Amino acid sequence: MAKREKQSRKYCHKALMPIRDIMNKYPNGIKDIHSISEEARALIQIKVQQFRECIKKVYFPNKPVWWESMRLSRNTIAHQEEDLSDSVLTSILSTVSSNLSKIEYDLLTNIKRYRQDSKKKRRFENLTSSALGPESEKKQFVDAMEEYTNPNIPEDVRIEFPKNKYTELGASILKEISSQNNILEYERKHTGLSENIQTDILEWLEKVNKYLVKEDPFREEAIFIEQQKLQAAEDIASDLIKDSSKMECHYKRLPSISDSKRGAIEASTVNFDFYHNQFVKEVKMVKSKNEKGDEIEFLKWKSADKLEILKRNIILDLEQNLVERKSKWELAQIDSMRKEFLEKLYSKIYKFMKLESLLMPFIKNLGRLWDLSEGTFETSGFEILDTFAKLLENDESLQELAEILGKQSRAQSTFEKELRDKVVIKSEWKPKNAYRGEINGLKYSNDISCVLPSELALLRNPATKKLFQLKFAQKQLLSYNYRTKEELKKQETEQEEVSVEKKEPKGPIIVCVDTSGSMQGTPENIAKTVTFALSKIAIEEERKCYLISFSTGIETLDLSDFSEGASIGKLVSFLRKSFNGGTDATPALKHSLEMLQRNVYKNADVLMISDFVMDTLPTDLVNSIEEEKKKNTCFYSLVIGSSGNQNTIKAFNHNWIYDTTNSNASRHLVEQLHEIKMR
Repeated sequence: MAKREKQSRKYCHKALMPIRDIMNKYPNGIKDIHSISEEARALIQIKVQQFRECIKKVYFPNKPVWWESMRLSRNTIAHQEEDLSDSVLTSILSTVSSNLSKIEYDLLTNIKRYRQDSKKKRRFENLTSSALGPESEKKQFVDAMEEYTNPNIPEDVRIEFPKNKYTELGASILKEISSQNNILEYERKHTGLSENIQTDILEWLEKVNKYLVKEDPFREEAIFIEQQKLQAAEDIASDLIKDSSKMECHYKRLPSISDSKRGAIEASTVNFDFYHNQFVKEVKMVKSKNEKGDEIEFLKWKSADKLEILKRNIILDLEQNLVERKSKWELAQIDSMRKEFLEKLYSKIYKFMKLESLLMPFIKNLGRLWDLSEGTFETSGFEILDTFAKLLENDESLQELAEILGKQSRAQSTFEKELRDKVVIKSEWKPKNAYRGEINGLKYSNDISCVLPSELALLRNPATKKLFQLKFAQKQLLSYNYRTKEELKKQETEQEEVSVEKKEPKGPIIVCVDTSGSMQGTPENIAKTVTFALSKIAIEEERKCYLISFSTGIETLDLSDFSEGASIGKLVSFLRKSFNGGTDATPALKHSLEMLQRNVYKNADVLMISDFVMDTLPTDLVNSIEEEKKKNTCFYSLVIGSSGNQNTIKAFNHNWIYDTTNSNASRHLVEQLHEIKMR
């Protein structure tokens, strides 16, 4: 949703608030303006002005019919220094009253026109149950949540939360979370956190509604009461008094009141005995004879009107009692679910905070962290990322190694033409008043210092003195015009065409890491730190990065795919892994060659990190590597130690040595890196 549209929707909500306030207070309008107090008059003026200031910021595709009159009323109030006259105020109220339904319709239509960007919020607004409120209220609730969490919006101008059970519940949770100072301060700095909290609340409200509907133990009782409304009063009375000695009346067996179904649910408190006695008072036994001549008794009611009153009252009591007991049950369920939800939500928030500090080098879109902060993740495992971040920070050589990979040119640099702005300083001359002697002509003025002597002579002669005074007053004295030129420097921007090197996307990286037993100790730390650095760069620069760890077999991991938490978990597992086993680089290099045939990795650089204490590579594998080199694929090796198999090392384009026994190993590696940069 565009910024203008989002603002327009929110101000539609705000515009409805003052208008509804006026009409709720005066539903029948104000016929006599003198009948209201001065305070009420002032309040009405403020409400109308609030309404007009709101609709001023609302975009309507077509201006409504009431727009012009509201615009004029706004101008009237805005420029009024005193209270409005009775006639003006009456006119404004009349305009508002006569257009209320149209104003409300146009604003609600405008609200409906604009959709949320967030899919989760859009789903809540359009696809959830009407029990959560009509669509306009759900949209109002979403907008009110956004404004509540925005510290830049003053409290007195925020959108109000709608008044219904679910939105008030959601608002109370949002307010409780925001009341926590540590969370509030963090939330204001991280809009992604605020957004995720809001969507979690919306999803939870939908879940609560579904649970209350599905588990409702009063459903059968509610159906029973609706059925009784259709019954005749005489039938209800007969049912209530029959078998009175056994107390087996139908009302004694309300579906949700039976002990077998009720469980912990509160029993009905309707006084059935009272109604039984009242119905008994209205009945009399009449004796008659049937066709066979036998004497029989049957019920006859004294007053049909009294029976209707008793029917209406007992059904009303049943309904009220049902509502009270159902409300208590719902409140108990909601309270339990609320505590559970808040416990999980606080846990997610604190995990989010911790994960951000640990995973910030990897993930730009912090919204992903919200998904990671839920489920099976243990934040303690991610602390190892901080350990390797510090190792990387302290080793300049490993930083440079990570950054150089994927940046090597596979072809001659290409250039393209580009227009650039060039600043040019030019001189221009501007006339300027100068000292005496730089005479540029004559002029008329009243500057005595420049007046010609012939004009001054008029002042000496009494007959011409008044003429001088007149010319002085009219600035008509003939005077010298002193003028010179001043040089001014003027800055102008011109465009010039230059050739610039065309920037190509940085290539993907395939990393093969030796995890055999011979790599334990310092080599293991170096290998893990480089892997950490490469994954960090891959995420920051949105480059593909593929890890193949090998000893006697291989394990693979796409280090640039963090759309799911499992990938980060696997990286953490790799960094926490102990190196052991034998060494066989052949499967890892074969798999690298297979990856190079895939579109996303066909231009990748391949780096192998190992001590190269291994057998010589098979001839067919070396030949395959040479074929890939002809396609401008670079094969790098980081050789840790000095005992590597030189025949294997020769299969790579560039070999960097990190001798763990040499105190200057880091500096030596940096020199090697600078050398490769200059090629």
